[in-house]
Amino acid sequence: MRDLPPLKALRAFEACYRLRSYTRAAETLNVGQPAISHQIRLLEQDLGIKLFIKKGSLISATTEADDYYQEISQALGRIAEISRNLRDRSNRRTLNLATYPGIAAYWAFPRLHDCREQTKNLSIKITTIDKERDINWNQVNCAILFGTGNWPGYECEKLISEDVLPVTAPLLAEQLAPYSPEKILTAAPLIHLEDTERRWFDWSDWQKEFAPNVKLPSDSIAVTNHGLAIHQALQGQGIVLGWTQIIQDLIEGGALVPLHTKSLTSERGYWLVAPKIFFNSDAGRIINHILTTEETRQNACSFPIV
Repeated sequence: MRDLPPLKALRAFEACYRLRSYTRAAETLNVGQPAISHQIRLLEQDLGIKLFIKKGSLISATTEADDYYQEISQALGRIAEISRNLRDRSNRRTLNLATYPGIAAYWAFPRLHDCREQTKNLSIKITTIDKERDINWNQVNCAILFGTGNWPGYECEKLISEDVLPVTAPLLAEQLAPYSPEKILTAAPLIHLEDTERRWFDWSDWQKEFAPNVKLPSDSIAVTNHGLAIHQALQGQGIVLGWTQIIQDLIEGGALVPLHTKSLTSERGYWLVAPKIFFNSDAGRIINHILTTEETRQNACSFPIV
């Protein structure tokens, strides 16, 4: 380390060699010109060579300066690159969001993916869960959960209201277009979202509201998460009750077709849930804005990949 010249002198030399001017080097390094001249003299004394020859307001490099610059420029560039990477790493914030697979694939990820400009230096990890008790709040910053907005000890912001419609792929929808709600329930393959806790609407709720005189068929397809149910509907394997706000992009893009004009609604919905400190943080404000503003929905992908 004793053999290294002063760093200030190296910075002055690099700027002078590149700009061929003490004045411009001083402006670049935000110091006075006498300071640059002083650092160059110190470096010349340390190395025992002449580095620059003045020609009016400009300077020309000596052969020794050319050789010296070629040797140290790569090293200085590498030091700058490593330092930049470390600064980026220290400035990068990490956010872990927990939610259900369907919300992650068809709603949250498209919005976060298309808001990369807002999430610079923010590393986002989405952890999927089936139930709230699966969340490890020691490892999660926030969550998108279904309920009424009552999570003691946490603050929440409503993102999506419970509003469901029967939907399916275009080909099957065309076949079922002339059918009444009663006929659809008995003739079409229903995809059930199985939930022993009955947290959200299912086909029995739809039947009571729109076809009370019809008995649900015993043969059906049952899955345990909304994302898989939507995926099956996209494949034309049956009809699913889909949250309209979650699948709105798929409906607008024609990938899914509603089979009824009226939806089932409730006061429940999906909420952004987190400790109060999260909503007061920079990352919390960014995520809250992305997930609650309409323009992010309009900019989101029409066909998320699952």
